[in-house]
Amino acid sequence: MRNKVRLQFLGATGYVTGSRTLVETHDTRVYVDAGLYQGPRYIEEKNYEPLETDPSTMDAVFLTHAHIDHSGLLPLLVKKGFKGKIYCTPATAELLHILLPDAARIQEEEFRFLSKKKIEEYDLDGPLFNEEDVHNTLKLLQVVPFGQDVRVKSMVLRYHWVGHILGAASLTIKVDDKTILFSGDIGPEESILHRGREKPPLADYVIMESTYGSRAYERENYRSKIIAAVKHIVSKKSMLIIPSFAVGRTQLILYVFFRLIEEKKIPELPIFIDSPMASRATLIYMQFPEELQPHVLKEGYLEFLQSKKIRLIEDVAESKRLNYFNGPGVIISAGGMCSGGRILHHLYNRLWDRRNYVLFVGYQSEGTIGRQIIDGSSRIKIFGREIPVRSKIETINSFSAHADINGLISWAKNFEEAPPKILFLNHGEEESRENLARHLTFLKDTRIELPRYESTYYL
Repeated sequence: MRNKVRLQFLGATGYVTGSRTLVETHDTRVYVDAGLYQGPRYIEEKNYEPLETDPSTMDAVFLTHAHIDHSGLLPLLVKKGFKGKIYCTPATAELLHILLPDAARIQEEEFRFLSKKKIEEYDLDGPLFNEEDVHNTLKLLQVVPFGQDVRVKSMVLRYHWVGHILGAASLTIKVDDKTILFSGDIGPEESILHRGREKPPLADYVIMESTYGSRAYERENYRSKIIAAVKHIVSKKSMLIIPSFAVGRTQLILYVFFRLIEEKKIPELPIFIDSPMASRATLIYMQFPEELQPHVLKEGYLEFLQSKKIRLIEDVAESKRLNYFNGPGVIISAGGMCSGGRILHHLYNRLWDRRNYVLFVGYQSEGTIGRQIIDGSSRIKIFGREIPVRSKIETINSFSAHADINGLISWAKNFEEAPPKILFLNHGEEESRENLARHLTFLKDTRIELPRYESTYYL
């Protein structure tokens, strides 16, 4: 008997976070990803909506990668009764051990700030999940190497390297003679740090992300911007502050500094990684050299990370002592959008001083302190106090771990000779996936779908 596959979209439909898709046959039920919604409050409130499916009835979760918008719902599923296996690549498993505990602490903090009205509205008896739920979740991880088939009842899972962050994968699910490909988050065509993405396998059905489906990257000389920033702080004996995401972005920034130092474009100077999560993620990067560009390893990047030039700051007291370091030096700190974390303390203590330099290396969402700064606000409220913005401000926009519109089209071109029956565009805002759909007409005889929440298809 041939299995009919039921596909239901339960997250990231018209959004770039909250990825979750139900794949079901007559005897097997799995989620591909189980992510939290992130962003403005009206989006994050979706995390409190009731689950559509009883987690205890699920056989497994197939994770594409560790980012919280793909993995952050896992502890809630476990809290609600999920007892199956959570399949992921080796590096993803390592990263989940630092990302999920941090997510639990954030949930506990958010619950403390919820009003009584909201608690009653969401019918909550506590935070969505806590560190005990995370502990129980991590025990369910099942590591699967890239390129290895794993059978889960009537499904066969395989991971394919996609070049987004460490451990990130596309995945295929085979059911009888049908192949379903989930792109996961697709890495850029020209990756600076991570090994280039693999050519995706052919499939009957493709679920493709569309995060930057309406955006083409600017061509910019990011090296010259960093050289100018370092020249400034050396001349002023001051500090360069870089808000950065802990996983992927921090390690990429470190590589760029490494190359510039090796080429003697900038002098050696202290580089402080003031983020426990970024410090641990950097150590994990050292464990998986095979996922980095070959030339990166030959150049000695891993040795640089282990040298005294990089100072990993874990202790809070040590972090506070950085306030008295006069420079020149570099502080790379989380969070990347300045919405929380140790970076706020560094901005609080340094932003008012015109000798210092703040370099943004990632997207800043509407409403965040980072967005206010790059939009030119003259004063910023941090910890209830108005801080004047006098430091020099610069941005770099070319470090994204996502493929842009051109990179997404290039990825889809791999199917031109053998197009899928249906290509579903998900994990993108409406404008992005509509624009990408208009650029995929070269896939002859392929039906392109833009699923809505709870859209259901029988394959």
